[in-house]
Amino acid sequence: MSGEERMREYERRLRETAIPTTRISGSGRVHVEGIGDIRIAGSGLVSSEEIRISGSGSLPGGIKVKRIDCSGAVSANGDVEAEEMEFSGSASIAGDVKATSLSASGSISVDGDVRGSSVDTSGSCRFGGRVELEDTLRACGSSRFSNDVKAKNVVRLEGCFKVEGKVITGDFEAELVRSESQVRGGIEAVNVNVRRGERVGRFKLFGIRIPLYKVIYEGRLSTTDIAAKGNVYLENVSCENVCGKDVTIGEGCLIRGKVKYFGSISVHPTAKLANPPERIEVKE
Repeated sequence: MSGEERMREYERRLRETAIPTTRISGSGRVHVEGIGDIRIAGSGLVSSEEIRISGSGSLPGGIKVKRIDCSGAVSANGDVEAEEMEFSGSASIAGDVKATSLSASGSISVDGDVRGSSVDTSGSCRFGGRVELEDTLRACGSSRFSNDVKAKNVVRLEGCFKVEGKVITGDFEAELVRSESQVRGGIEAVNVNVRRGERVGRFKLFGIRIPLYKVIYEGRLSTTDIAAKGNVYLENVSCENVCGKDVTIGEGCLIRGKVKYFGSISVHPTAKLANPPERIEVKE
């Protein structure tokens, strides 16, 4: 039996696996034939449609349901698949994740690849494999990606992030805070927008919210090449080369190679360019 045939047989058995509907209060274990045990301490619901955990729990690798909703601490010993996954607290997955939508607040760690439509994390996230999405990736807080990140429509990163591979997306948006962020493999997008983060303090006077102060964070982003089909706006970015249509090299930038544009160009007086910007012609 070939590897592809074995995978089809494995997936067939997963579809045929019946997860007994079980409610758990206190602590309990649900055995899934051919896969392993689901263990819960706290409260939860286990069925073929849904797994809900409040407290702590562990899942065997190979679990496939429509929805996983966990608050507290949960771990999975292998691959996990669901249409919707929502984690609040701490989640650790030792395999691949496949989900139409994945959201996590707190901390999430995935050793393998992440595939699906959208991912939304806040807090701390670590993805050990590739991230390939049909729609959007949003990560706020401390984020680490050990491979390439691909999202068809949007990649938005806020806080401190490290990407060991390349980012490929429609719109790349980043908001930098105090620390150094990095995209080792470069950025390839339709539009690129990288700005220093800011925070506005406010107070109320007669029920009216009035701005009191603004704090501009001095985080930085370092990468190799930035290539965009559309517009590029950069602040506090160090990179090799930049190419786009309407290009703005803003405050705090260091461009060690070339800046190429085929629309308009704007360079902040404090930006440092190794070479003058070069206008290029784009063939229709």
